Amino acid sequence: MSDAEMEDLKEEDTLEESAEKTDTDDDESSEGTNTEDEDTEDDDNDESIESKHIKEYIEILTKIAGDKYNYDNYAELLEVAHQMNDLDKIRQSADIFSAMYPLSPDIWLRWLKIEAALATTDEQVEKVEKLFHRAFNDYYSVDVAIECAGLAMKTTSKDISERIWKLLIPTYGLHVTKGRTIFEAYREDVLTKYGDSPASFNRLARIYEQELKLPLRNMEDSYIEYKLLCEKYKSMLTDLDEEKFDRRYKQAKEALQQMLPHEDAIAALDQHCHQKRVDLYRKYIADCQTALDDDEVQILYERMVTECCLDGTVWLDYLRYLQRCPPDPEENPGSPVFRQTELDLVNRALRNCTWSAELYVEKMRIVERRQKPDSKMTILKIMEDVASAGLQTPEASVKVWLEYLTYLRRVTDMSSEKEKEILRANFDLAWNQLGRTWGVAADSQCKILQFWGRLEYEALGEPSKGRDLWHSVMDSADNSTRAGLWIEFIELEAKRGPDAVRKLYRKSITSAGLDDPETLASAWLRFERCNGSLDQLINCQELCNATMEKYYKTISKPRSIKGKRPDGGADGANKDPDTSTGKRQPTGVVSSASPAKKPLKRTHDQASKGAGEQRGEFKTPAIPASNNSKEHDSALDATKRLKLDDGSESASTGEEKRQVFISNLSFEVTEDDIRAIFPELAIVSIELVASSSGKSRGFGYMQLASEQDVPKALSFDRRPLGGRPVFISNVARDKATRPHQFKYSSSFEPNKLFIKGLPFNLGRDDLQKLFEPFGRIRDIRIVCFRSGKSKGLAYLEYETDAAAKNAVLKMDQHVIDGFTITVAISSPPPKKNPTATEPNIAGHDDEPGMGASSSLGSGKRQLAKGDVKQKISPMIPTAVLKKTVSAPVSGSDEKPKSNDDFRKIFLK
Repeated sequence: MSDAEMEDLKEEDTLEESAEKTDTDDDESSEGTNTEDEDTEDDDNDESIESKHIKEYIEILTKIAGDKYNYDNYAELLEVAHQMNDLDKIRQSADIFSAMYPLSPDIWLRWLKIEAALATTDEQVEKVEKLFHRAFNDYYSVDVAIECAGLAMKTTSKDISERIWKLLIPTYGLHVTKGRTIFEAYREDVLTKYGDSPASFNRLARIYEQELKLPLRNMEDSYIEYKLLCEKYKSMLTDLDEEKFDRRYKQAKEALQQMLPHEDAIAALDQHCHQKRVDLYRKYIADCQTALDDDEVQILYERMVTECCLDGTVWLDYLRYLQRCPPDPEENPGSPVFRQTELDLVNRALRNCTWSAELYVEKMRIVERRQKPDSKMTILKIMEDVASAGLQTPEASVKVWLEYLTYLRRVTDMSSEKEKEILRANFDLAWNQLGRTWGVAADSQCKILQFWGRLEYEALGEPSKGRDLWHSVMDSADNSTRAGLWIEFIELEAKRGPDAVRKLYRKSITSAGLDDPETLASAWLRFERCNGSLDQLINCQELCNATMEKYYKTISKPRSIKGKRPDGGADGANKDPDTSTGKRQPTGVVSSASPAKKPLKRTHDQASKGAGEQRGEFKTPAIPASNNSKEHDSALDATKRLKLDDGSESASTGEEKRQVFISNLSFEVTEDDIRAIFPELAIVSIELVASSSGKSRGFGYMQLASEQDVPKALSFDRRPLGGRPVFISNVARDKATRPHQFKYSSSFEPNKLFIKGLPFNLGRDDLQKLFEPFGRIRDIRIVCFRSGKSKGLAYLEYETDAAAKNAVLKMDQHVIDGFTITVAISSPPPKKNPTATEPNIAGHDDEPGMGASSSLGSGKRQLAKGDVKQKISPMIPTAVLKKTVSAPVSGSDEKPKSNDDFRKIFLK
């Protein structure tokens, strides 16, 4: 190549480099311009986002001012503050949130991590430490405690560090699954701050010993570490007691084996299974509390209320435990868990469950028991809190008002007219406030008026005002059908004399739809025998007889044959004559107006009833939870007779085997209502026995798809419908073929408790919560009237005898809502003659061992054919009478007569 060509190539390369450099410069210039534009755009975007967050923050604050009980608004405010990355706003929003509701552990953890990371000086660390204390006062959280442990390890101040460890170890070191992490951090901090020295190693040994007496997951690893420490530094370690240490370690390990299945079940549970979580914790505590110390049990309660904080019942459980086993605050003065009082706990509970009437009631009682000078003002403040929080049901409002009025009654000086007027004004305020809030649904049973009226009769000294209030009670809702309320009203009116009582008896017995006319009629009859003239007694009997005759007809006449008599005859034919009036005598009632008349011949209907019902008592056919219901028998016998009169068979054998008898129904219950509460059953048809007007009589028959469904249906006996238990029994035409089965044994049962004196509104769940701390419960039965209302009695069966004995020791004479309960091992009396009596489940309800008479619980003796009823004059002195009846006739099998037998003789 020539020199000229070489020069040309060099020149071309130079031009190319220059062009490339120019291009590069242009690109760089362009890139510089774009970067400046992007920075400007980013600044604008940041300002836009910041202004948007500020606007959102202000809007949410406005929402909170308008509705301070909306939890979601507070959570949204705090979230916006975190998005702004503004620590001042985070602190402000958290303080606003905390003033109304407790902050959850997650919320606290998010905030505290920021504060702990920014704390560098000891002064700043102390401020963050106070925030941790606030978090611990809200909820029990090991995750928050672990973060606090990091703060203790971070600070160079030994005083701050020691103060934090004294708080964490006795409280959060007890957590079964995470407590070991706290102890590991503690040991690491001790080594860091105190170095390798004999004092440091001895301190480590004491920490290991403190840890290994607790049931903690993976405690075996700590045990190995401790043994290695002892072996390596044996010459430096003092106060080693291997025997005592091994014994405690073994006990803790055994307790851990009981606890781990419960821990695993809780850990595996879905986050939204709230009720299941509550049930698991309750079972956890019931199963393991005998193996744990009181502090360890209390930590389980703390965990339960933390994870189920919106369930008011778990707070009540915890509160009752704290009342039974209060912690000693001097042992752990720095612990927010063990230094809290009942009042502290109920205040925590109400910050979570502002709608719980039971918690407000508990708080009023706690304040009253403290007997502080400011108690009255504190309880008044509680009522103000109730009014501002707003309860969700009228029943809850009534419960709180009743508790407040009861407190006022206790503190009112009844000798001061001014204080009595203040008490009346509060009753009036309660009644009107409930009416304004809830309208017609407010206090439908008029409990406040009942309470007020009784006080007017007695302590307040205005019987006329009390009478007016009770008349208002009886005129409201269905109170006029409740015999118990009438009797209470009549007892109060007794202070005005027999005429007022007689007038009220006459009004009450004629009320339509009485739930228990038998009791009311018997009470009036006793009153007239004690206070009335002959004419007044006869008038009482006639009116009661008419009422009871009408009542018996409504519960025994089958619906299927309208217009026919139960004996198969036509209306008006073959009536049983009354020789004095020409009217038919009511079954089971003998008029004293004609005592010399020949008694009526027993009809087929009368023969089906017990002999005791023919002796002048008002005896309602009771419906026990067995297959021996008299109402059942009456309906079956009447149906059988009617079918036989028609010339047909009594019932199809196949259909009978697929039928069950249902009773104790409200008159308003329909077939659809019955089907709705038994979705598990394949129901072919339902036949409700009705009166001539077509209204249900409260019992009937249920036809199932197959015979195999009958045992399943019987298992649903006493399932509630409309507030009443539905009784379900077998359909058996011949009473002799019915098995005499007792649902509960009549022999001594060391694992079963008999409990009496219970509050009447105490439910099965409440009873289980009270007694399950002493052992696993197999069954609970609350004894009820036909209406479903509790009698205040219950049977509770444990799986072990030891649990029952422990419950008797701890719970006998325990006070529940003002009721002192009696608890004993169940030992019912033996049946006198089980072959001659029908099973009487209700007779098992009052046991002689609990103070009842020896005749209680024994079956009624029925006279067999050929027996002669012993005649005894009521004028024989009691001492002679006992001797006369106590010795049986020689060669006779007749047993000594019971109180029930004598009562029948005298009533005749």
